[in-house]
Amino acid sequence: MIGKECELKRIAPIAEVLEILEERRKYGEFGYEQQLAYDYAKKFSKLESKQAEKLKEELKGLGISEKSAISIVNIFPAESAQLRQILASEKNTVEESIVNKTMETLESYRGK
Repeated sequence: MIGKECELKRIAPIAEVLEILEERRKYGEFGYEQQLAYDYAKKFSKLESKQAEKLKEELKGLGISEKSAISIVNIFPAESAQLRQILASEKNTVEESIVNKTMETLESYRGK
């Protein structure tokens, strides 16, 4: 691969990716891959970057791992069945109380 070496690798919500790419766009045209990433982020971002970060932190406060919290922020599930699938990807059992609290938290962000 031609280009600079990656200095930092971390999982980021789609809203944050969109913000980074919009900032990057100020410095010149995108390459093909960057344009694809930008179009994807613009299409599928459900929250603004600050809201996504705040939601991620609230979800982590409920005991959800960062990876699952970011998946929840990106997918923004409307049904508890979708949420259970995301949470079950890391644990074998999912507590109903966490599902209920998480759905309540997500509902509070839907109108924003």
